[in-house]
This record gives sequence, structure tokens and C-alpha cells, in this order.
Amino acid sequence: MSLFTELKRRNVFKVGLAYSVAAWLVLQVAELAADSFEAPVWVMKMLITLLVLGFPLALILGWLFDLTPEGIRKEREVDRSQPAYQALGRKLDFAIIAVLVLAVAYFAWDKFHARAILTAQQPATTTELGPSIDQQARIHAADRVPAKSIAVLPFATRSDQQADAWFSQGIHDDLLTQLAKIEDMRVISRTSVMQYANSTLPIRDIAAELSVATILEGGIQRAGDRVRINAQLIDAATDAHLWAETWDKELSVSNIFEIQSELATLIATALKAELAPELQARIDDKPTKSLAAYDFTLRGRYLMDKELSQENLEGAAAQFRQAIEADPEYAAAWAGLSQALLEMVGWFYRDESEVLPEAWQAAERAIALDPNLTVAYLALGDLQRMTRQFEAGEQTFRKALALSPGSADTHARYSDLLRDARRFDESVVEIRRAVALDPHLMRIRESLLQNIYFSRDFPSTLREAQILLELEPDAAGGWYWLSLAQTLLGQHTEAEQAMRRALEIDPGNSYYGVGLAFVYAFAGRDDEALAILEHAEEKRFSLVEVALVYGALGDLDQAFAYLDRAFAESPAALYYIAADPGADAMRSDPRWQDLLNRLAVD
Repeated sequence: MSLFTELKRRNVFKVGLAYSVAAWLVLQVAELAADSFEAPVWVMKMLITLLVLGFPLALILGWLFDLTPEGIRKEREVDRSQPAYQALGRKLDFAIIAVLVLAVAYFAWDKFHARAILTAQQPATTTELGPSIDQQARIHAADRVPAKSIAVLPFATRSDQQADAWFSQGIHDDLLTQLAKIEDMRVISRTSVMQYANSTLPIRDIAAELSVATILEGGIQRAGDRVRINAQLIDAATDAHLWAETWDKELSVSNIFEIQSELATLIATALKAELAPELQARIDDKPTKSLAAYDFTLRGRYLMDKELSQENLEGAAAQFRQAIEADPEYAAAWAGLSQALLEMVGWFYRDESEVLPEAWQAAERAIALDPNLTVAYLALGDLQRMTRQFEAGEQTFRKALALSPGSADTHARYSDLLRDARRFDESVVEIRRAVALDPHLMRIRESLLQNIYFSRDFPSTLREAQILLELEPDAAGGWYWLSLAQTLLGQHTEAEQAMRRALEIDPGNSYYGVGLAFVYAFAGRDDEALAILEHAEEKRFSLVEVALVYGALGDLDQAFAYLDRAFAESPAALYYIAADPGADAMRSDPRWQDLLNRLAVD
């Protein structure tokens, strides 16, 4: 008897087929569950590995054992001539066929229907995005709106002087900061609600777009030595007022903090959010007695919320220094100063050696004055990230998250640290949490794209880019990361269109210019890629990005020459190179490990 005949007699082929179908179904369910629970990529990788390893084991068991009407028996004990056994075999055949039909039907639907929708969502030309889809369904993934969720709309400035806009915005920011301390409440962050300033949209529509159950709206009037604040909490489903309050008090910093505390407590009570005594004490805290220090701090934050130009950042630092002069014990002013100095370094307006010592001092002073001040830990965590103190930085950000679990900015900054530490799966989880809290902040969504790309999940990069570009079609960064993912998926025509769109939006961006060369290199259009690289010095292309293009072209000598130049200029520019999917062509070269050794990365 041949081996094939024996395998057939023992039903090994049936076992293999049944196992394959069952494994496929398990993967479909697991993928849905992983998306819902934001599981890291390694979970699916581990499941696939286990299922693959289980296949030969299933075949061995199929060889040794068989299923009979009496249960599982050793193969040598089975009498296949019995009518009951043959009837069971026919039933199993029908069951396997039925499952196969269902699997094929689902596969066909997924391939030709669901994917057709996704294809329709891809940009059709270099100038238009293509058919729109339900943005909210994509953003919130059919999540049920949490009952304990709120969007605090920007307060209307009812003063005669519009110069008081900074004051209204500051009060609004402080209230959001207070609410972000409450762990079991979802609070939409500032950037996503700012677009609804002076909006004529119905409350129900705003709530639907932000996926919240309640809306708070109000106004602020500052006149002489008085301040009036009114607010009303609205149930989005019924458009009914849950409560409405007006505060008319003498303008003092104590009264302002008292109003903020009362507002936060009223909201938490209405939403049945838990306020432990320790948390209530933090909400009730009055961090300064100086109205001048508070005013200077609000003005500094207002400047930082605008365009991060050198003028605005220098102006913000000056405001924070005046606040410190007015009250040297005001922790928020010290934290603001540290953050302003950090932004100057991040935007290359000031050299690290000029400002980082003062930034360190300011952050540490803020924490010493107020160990419960979230923004102080954010400043310190950013400093630790910039100096690659990843373990210390992680502890700092975890402290910040414990203090303000509902802060989108805190999750985003922690994600930045995890990304720099090349813990991309974890970074994606944190940045997704930030996106859920501030879905309209493009900077956060672009960080999400970058992190997913580096985790090598290119299909997810495409999906998230689509969401971003529907929210903001002129987001050049969205087109850029979309193009890179399409390039590595072999979608060369689409990748070129997307990169050209990024260049149309921001023609001076050197990353997008060399990005087009990257696309050409992977498409086998070597001459066109080299033609772009001829202008690398003139257009000040990133040396690392130029190296990636030469690597894709197969010119490894040039690639490593550019990496050596980049290392000489700034080793920090190469920290992502170890994980960059675009660098795969260089990894087998002995010079690659030498580079990693010099960078002190794994």
C-alpha cells in the first residue's frame, strides 16, 4: 500500500483540511478582537506561529487516532467496515464541505466587496481624495458612545475687549486639565473641540462627530474687578439641559480656581464619575495666590497654543519668567517655562547647550513645588526622552498618566518616548489612546501613521492615512506616510500619486522631495531616482533619506557613505534607522552592524 493511499485511509487529509479551515476562522475572529482591544502586533504574530506549529501536530494525531461513533480511538482499534463508522464519515464530510463553502463565501465577500470599498477610498488622482465615506464610523469604529463622556466647547468671550481671548482660552484649558484627572471619564481634548468655536451646528451633531454623550458650553465676561462665567451641561441625545449655572464674582485668582473646581465637580457628579477624596483635593487645589502670576501664565500658554514660531516661543518664555517673578512658588509657571524652552530646541530655534540646563532646572523646580502637576512631569519626560534616558522617562510619563489618565497630550508624549526607544507596538497603543481623546489633532494622527509604519503594519498604515486625509485632505504628512506604505506594498503608481500630492501641498519640504526618489527606486525607475538625487546637496535633503534611496537602488557603498556623513553631523538623526523598513536592503551588509554598534542600539 502506497503512503498516499495510507494517508487517505487514515483521514489525514481530512484532518489537515479541517485544521486549516478552523485555523483560518480563528484568525478572522482574533483579528477583529485584536482591533477592538488595541492588542499589540506581537499578539497576532504569536497566534499565527502557534497555529502553524500546530498543523504538523494535527497531522500526526490524525495518523495515530480516528474519530468513531464511540469517540476517539487509536487507529489500529478502528473497524472501518462498520456501517456506523461509514455514516459518521459521511456526516463529517458534509460538515467539512459546509464550513468550506462558508469560508469561501466569506473570503469572496471580503476580497471583492469589503476591499472594493477600501479601494474606492484610496486617492484616485493627485488632486482629489476620491469618494467620501462615513468619517465617524471609521474614526470611532462603531464604538458605543460612553455615558461618562464629554466635550467642553470653547467658552465664548463676552467681554468688550477681544484682547481677553487669552483669558477665556486659559480658563477653558484649565477646566479640561481638571477633568482629565478623572480616570473613568472620557474628555475630548482641546484641539478637537476648538473647531466648534462659534459653530452653528446643533449640539446633537457636534456630539455625534466627537462621539460623546454630553456637551458643556458657556461664556466668560471679564469687566473691571468682576468676572462672570456661565455654563450649561447638555445631554446630547435629548438636547436637554442637565444643569445650568452662573458665577458672578470678584476677579481674584482664588475665585477663578473655586469656579473651576465647582464646574469640574458638577460635571463629574452629573456623569456619575468617581471622585475619590484625594482626587477631589487635587481638583480643589489653588496653586497660586497671585492674579498677576496666573495672568502671565495664561498669556504664555496662549502664545504656545498659536503657531510655534520663534517669536511666539520667546514671548511665551518671557511671560512665564514674569509669572515666576510675581510668584516664585507657582509650579505651573516653571513647567510652562521648561516646555517653551524645549519647543525652541525641538524647532531648532535655539541650541541645546543654550537652553536645556535652564529647562531641566525649571522642570525639576516645578515638580518640587507641586508633585501632582502633570505638565511638570511632561516637561521632565520630554527632557529625558531627548537625552535618551528611556527608563527614567518611562517612569516619569507613567506618573503623569496616573495623575491625568484622560490627557491626550500625555498619551501622545509617552508614545513619542516609546517610539524613540523603538518599542513601536506599545507606542501605537498609546498614540491610539491619544487619538481617541483628540481625534482632530493632525499631529497626533501623523505620529500614529509613523509608528504603525515602523511596526511594519502597512495595511493599517493605509487605513489610518485614509482617515486622516478625510479629516484633512491637505495634510501633506498623511500623503507622505500613505506613499511610503504603498511603496513597500508594491503599489508604485498610487505611491507616486500620493508623494506628488504631498509635494503639491508643501513643495519646499525636503523629505517629500527625496521621498519621490524613494518611490522611484522601489519601482525600478533608477534613472529618475538618480536624477532627483543629483540635487540632494542643493535642496538639503536628509542624508539618512538619501542613504535609504541608494540602498533601494542597490548602491550600498553610496548608502553607507551617506549614513557615515549623517552620523558625523548628528547621531540622533539615525536612531530610527535600525527599525526603518526602507533600510532592509542594507541589513545583510557587515557595515550595518558596525553602524548599529556605533549608535549603541540593538
